[in-house]
Amino acid sequence: MTDSYEIEKPTSDLNYLTIGIKYIVLFIVIFLASWIAIPLLVSTGRPTRVNIVAKFLFENTFLFSVLISVVILSWFIYRTIKKYKLGEVFKIEFNDFDHKLNIKTTNLANNHEKDNSYEYKNIVYKLCNSKDALFGKQRVLQILNNNKTVHEINFDRTAWCRNERIDKLIEKVEKLGTTPYKANGEVGY
Repeated sequence: MTDSYEIEKPTSDLNYLTIGIKYIVLFIVIFLASWIAIPLLVSTGRPTRVNIVAKFLFENTFLFSVLISVVILSWFIYRTIKKYKLGEVFKIEFNDFDHKLNIKTTNLANNHEKDNSYEYKNIVYKLCNSKDALFGKQRVLQILNNNKTVHEINFDRTAWCRNERIDKLIEKVEKLGTTPYKANGEVGY
């Protein structure tokens, strides 16, 4: 039996110039905000310590500018690599006959599709429900293959929230649980 869940294939209108401008602007904003936030965060609520921390930062401006720049660039590179490797999931297919999970993803940087296939016995699902003031309620599904995250889907911040069968998908993932599947139908390691 095959159970399939699909959304419209995501596409991106961004080109490399637009992405470059976006990251340059983000870098400038985060860099300038860091120079304000670091002294305030280190002071831990004591206004007299702000002057000492700010004085130390301004005496070593080159060192701290390079350090802040390296941290921001490393964070951007990490996020870009993660996005490129994981891609955006637009189709999930549970093939119970072959005991395989087939996932189709697209890379939004270059719009290439990728077919991924995983054995049920190696897959673990983590469904996290969170709520915050900025984004509200979120349901995030992490799919792990051999205890390594291979896909991450935020149902409420992507097109998956408009899928009419999303509740069935969540129910199926919860039913399969957070432990690997064995070939004889039992659950366990």
